[in-house]
Amino acid sequence: AYEIRPRDWSSDVCSSDLIKLGENLFLYRDLYLETQGSALIEICDNAVISRGVHIVAHSSIRVGEGSMIGEYSSIRDANHVFQSTGSLREAGHSGRPVTIGREVWIGRGSTILAGVTIGDRAVIGANSVVTRDVPPGEVVGGAPARALHRQDAQRAFAA
Repeated sequence: AYEIRPRDWSSDVCSSDLIKLGENLFLYRDLYLETQGSALIEICDNAVISRGVHIVAHSSIRVGEGSMIGEYSSIRDANHVFQSTGSLREAGHSGRPVTIGREVWIGRGSTILAGVTIGDRAVIGANSVVTRDVPPGEVVGGAPARALHRQDAQRAFAA
C-alpha cells in the first residue's frame, strides 16, 4: 500500500484516516483528498490521479484499478442538505457512494456527482458533469454528460 505524506508532494489530506491507496499509483501534486466521519476513499492499483484533483467523501468513493483522472477534476459523493430555515453551512450533507470502474478515463475538469457508478472502460469527456450512471464502455460528454459513443468494454479488456 502507498503511504500519503502531503509534505512530500504538496497535497492536502483532510481525513478521518479512511483512505486506502493501492500500489503503483501515480499521484500528481496538488491533489486534495477529504473524508468525513466514517466515509472511505479507495484508490486501487495502477490508478493515475492528476494535478489539482479533488476527491471528497461523506459516504464512499472508489476509483478502480488502472483508471485515470484528468487535471482539476472533482469527485464528490455528497450534496448539502437544503432546508427552508437555518444555515445551509450547518445543515449537513447527504451522501451516496460513487464507484468508478476499472480502466476508466475521466477527462480534465470533469465533475462526478453523488450516487454515480461509472462502468469499466468508460470515457468521460473533458469538462463533463456526470449526474447519472455510465454503462461499461460508454463515452460520454457535456453538461450534463450524455452518451456520445459506445465501445465493447469486454473486448477492449481482451486486447
